[in-house]
Amino acid sequence: MRIRVDRQNGVHLDEPEDFRRFSLAVERGKPAMADISRALAGIATLEDEGSAWVSETALRQWPGLAGDRGWDRGLSAMIEKARPFGWYDPAHARIKAHVEWLAA
Repeated sequence: MRIRVDRQNGVHLDEPEDFRRFSLAVERGKPAMADISRALAGIATLEDEGSAWVSETALRQWPGLAGDRGWDRGLSAMIEKARPFGWYDPAHARIKAHVEWLAA
């Protein structure tokens, strides 16, 4: 699963059924971090250039996936696998994602 911010700051969920990989991909360069942060408001918070915290609630309410029980179970299983590694923050219900910068 990959959250992708396109060059126009649109936010997309690519490969939502792939619960083995989780990342945030940005099609703009790092100088655009302030714009990217605004585009991700309510979805994710950039921790630094290499990682972000993604809202579990935002994922569960993602258009087209909200209410899909099978997808919801898959997300819950992914979170349980991430938990022992410290990649899940239960106090804030958020999942840590690696950030990929796709543009130079």
